[in-house]
Amino acid sequence: MQKILACAVSFCFLVLAAAQEPSTSAAASSDLLSVDQQIKIARLITKQTPPLTSGAFSIQMDGVVPADIELHSLPAEIEQLAPRLHGFGYVVVEEQIALVDQHTRKIKLVFPRWGE
Repeated sequence: MQKILACAVSFCFLVLAAAQEPSTSAAASSDLLSVDQQIKIARLITKQTPPLTSGAFSIQMDGVVPADIELHSLPAEIEQLAPRLHGFGYVVVEEQIALVDQHTRKIKLVFPRWGE
């Protein structure tokens, strides 16, 4: 009985430790933009770009945007707010915005749309 209890406790510690480690995609997104920048960018994009429907394709980190989906260029305001985004484009699908490397079409950051 003590062995079972010890195993259960060990398992709980492993699960808690794993849950506290940031994922690589979360770490990458926090390196790319702060939450405040994400909100400001999302508000600018939401004002000018209507979203695609979910049937268009599925947004996921490190996924590739299909060639038949139009990538929008980032407005100059956004590149001034976050110069690190030079060379990125974006696509909006339903309630999500994906920042995309325009050369590889690979999704580098996903965050929610924000209204006014």
